Amino acid sequence: MTLCLVLLAVSVGVRLALALGTDVYFDEAYYWQWAQHLDWGYYDHPPLVAWLISGFGIRPTAVLCGLGTVAAVWGFARDVYGQREAAWRAAALWSLVPAGILAGVWSTPDTPLLLCWVLALWALYRERWVLAGLACGLALLSKYPGVLLAAAFVAACVRARRLPAGAWLTALLGVLLFLPVVAWNANHDWVGFAFQLKHGLGGTGGWRTFGEFLAGQLAMGGPVLLVLTGVYILRGPKEQFLLRAAAAAPLLLFGYASIRTRGEANWPAAAYLSACVGIAGMRPGWFRAAALTNLVGVLAVGSHLLFPLLRFERDVPLSRTHGWAELSQLSEPSRLFPGLVRKDVAVVFAPSYQLASEVAYYTRLPTDTAGGARRSQYDLWPEPLLAPGKDALWLSEGRTPPDELTARFSSVEGPVVLPADFRGRLVHTFSVWRLRDAKP
Repeated sequence: MTLCLVLLAVSVGVRLALALGTDVYFDEAYYWQWAQHLDWGYYDHPPLVAWLISGFGIRPTAVLCGLGTVAAVWGFARDVYGQREAAWRAAALWSLVPAGILAGVWSTPDTPLLLCWVLALWALYRERWVLAGLACGLALLSKYPGVLLAAAFVAACVRARRLPAGAWLTALLGVLLFLPVVAWNANHDWVGFAFQLKHGLGGTGGWRTFGEFLAGQLAMGGPVLLVLTGVYILRGPKEQFLLRAAAAAPLLLFGYASIRTRGEANWPAAAYLSACVGIAGMRPGWFRAAALTNLVGVLAVGSHLLFPLLRFERDVPLSRTHGWAELSQLSEPSRLFPGLVRKDVAVVFAPSYQLASEVAYYTRLPTDTAGGARRSQYDLWPEPLLAPGKDALWLSEGRTPPDELTARFSSVEGPVVLPADFRGRLVHTFSVWRLRDAKP
């Protein structure tokens, strides 16, 4: 019990330190942009993360959902085992899973998905059909892989040769909550469904990308926890088959997807929720090995993000979490281009939705993508108004403004280099160009 409380306290401290000590990550800024245009769907994901950010803010959404997920894991494990000791072990172990910490610090669709997933699984386990339907529907409103909850439940029903009548009510409620997202997709040429299918199963892959998937799971789940998750899926108690299926479904689907395309390590994060509950009922030594291994990794990465000592040629974690606040200088363009005032800047263009969203968050200026940017929600929104005679800015990290953009203006000025550092480390080198006098 003492070890569990210490681990939980450390986890809370790490989460708060990272939430307060890092800049708004570009995916968070993108979802913040969604929150300024509330809808039933978006190009990449369903809408729940945008709704929560609109109501609570970016970091409060992540921290509250993250802590709520830890509490739900405690309650779920308490029901499964009927003892508080196992509940504390499950909560402590989940609190140190890297994928869970990421979702509990930075707001992404995983942030509400993980909370709704464990609540739905808990309700299904207890056969509380109304609560299960609501939680499953909210999981689908968080992220499309929420449908894997249904796959796990159907697998458990097939194995038990029993389909409870109340499960139909759960399915009905879940579908009703998700129907507006389907309607939104139907009104937008099914872009959300098509993007996810292409993103998850399109492209090229092979055993190399499958190896990257395994490496990602070692990082996102933890090396000992990943092995124990496999043991639990294959050898766990028969009465916990629903939990085992809920752990297996994301790993199997995204493991298969990784053979076809390069995926992202966080995709199977929900698998570790029920795995932590299952491992809490195994030998205490196994729990300690998984928890302490993850603790070392979390402290190492967390300390690097806040007080970096080591130097890497390409420090992706540091560049993703720091240096973005430097873009706030664009809100006073005269500091970069003398004589240019904010009201004369009609729009800031960027070569990616990530950069465009960071600019929008830190400057509150209208932004748009250009120059062959990957399709995103920006392609579904109306283009910002660019009146004749107005100026615009082009922001990138080393790319010059594309010809099709500069052709819309009378002249181009720049670039002005805008370096961004963190504790003496150069993390970004932004280039800012002034596009003068928009043509009619």
